[in-house]
Amino acid sequence: MERVNIFKNNTCPAVRLPKAVTYPGNVWQVDPVVQGMEKHPVWAYPPNSLPLPAAPLFFLDYDGTLAPIVDNPKAGYPHPDVPELLQRLSAEHPVYIVTGRHLRDLYALLPKTLILSAIGLHGAQEGCLHGEVQERLTDIDRQALATMRATVPDLKGVWVEDKKHMFAVHYRKAPEPAAARQSIKAWADKSPEVLMALWGKDVVELRPTHLHKGTAVTAVYDKYPEHTPIYLGDDVTDEDAFNALPDDAVTVKVGGGATAARFRLPDIEAVVVYLKRFTR
Repeated sequence: MERVNIFKNNTCPAVRLPKAVTYPGNVWQVDPVVQGMEKHPVWAYPPNSLPLPAAPLFFLDYDGTLAPIVDNPKAGYPHPDVPELLQRLSAEHPVYIVTGRHLRDLYALLPKTLILSAIGLHGAQEGCLHGEVQERLTDIDRQALATMRATVPDLKGVWVEDKKHMFAVHYRKAPEPAAARQSIKAWADKSPEVLMALWGKDVVELRPTHLHKGTAVTAVYDKYPEHTPIYLGDDVTDEDAFNALPDDAVTVKVGGGATAARFRLPDIEAVVVYLKRFTR
């Protein structure tokens, strides 16, 4: 059957720090943030209390926001309600998936009928799910990444997730994750100046310094000046976007951890509840 793009507001182009927030009384506590030797409570809004801009521009992280984080990225299927929810949202509003994955890795996880605008590899790709994708990597970027890929430490329980020219080094399964992280950090510290290390949840990824989620979403936002950005993400890589978007953007950290986001939701279930409020 012929695939039809029914998502009228997704063109699939070929392509300041937020204000401080005073949390209300009806908030939920999630995982604490560890600062020094002390644990500080972190609070999350109920999803029915977050703003609902009239003209939203959605930026949605994938892993940890729309899908649970799992040991095998190929098994990172979305929350059961997410595919239909994305379809309904994108029929009325511009929606972008923003992920550190290579966009082709999402093809097997999301329906082929879901032709959605997307940003991949932390801003190194832009295009459509199941459609045309353009890469932003330079020849210098590719050479630097290839050099570092060839020298990844060979450690028990540590494995490399290849993303074509880019890659991530996972150490969640290492017998001693702290020791593995130390060895991997020593390797990452030797990166050339054109690369920087992105440390996530038991994973590190090297990316070109000139490409990140913040530069990517800013370029998209410039095309939608009459819209209010809504960015939801759970990872440290999403902080670039939280900081890059304007003060009135609805920036939402999912889960625990220090953040520059204005709001926080506790988990994926809360994300789904919040997004469903735009489809009623």
